[in-house]
Amino acid sequence: MDLAVTRAQYDAVRAAKHLPDVLKQVLAKAAANGDGYTLHLTYEEATALNELCSWNVHTDAQGDVTPDTKVYDELVRAIMTHPEF
Repeated sequence: MDLAVTRAQYDAVRAAKHLPDVLKQVLAKAAANGDGYTLHLTYEEATALNELCSWNVHTDAQGDVTPDTKVYDELVRAIMTHPEF
């Protein structure tokens, strides 16, 4: 699966706590594409990325995603709606 991510999304994943080695390797191999990157993910790597991002999504008292974790929510949505996932 090829997943296009923005620079902000790429940076957020790199900065996430408990980034597994398998995702560090994916990020290291990412191909630059304009103002972002393309991540080449196996199903297992995409699942790991989805779980990592899900853990980092936080909501406020109204149930809305907090602004500082919206980048992770956007990645979860991109993975879950990707035709190859």
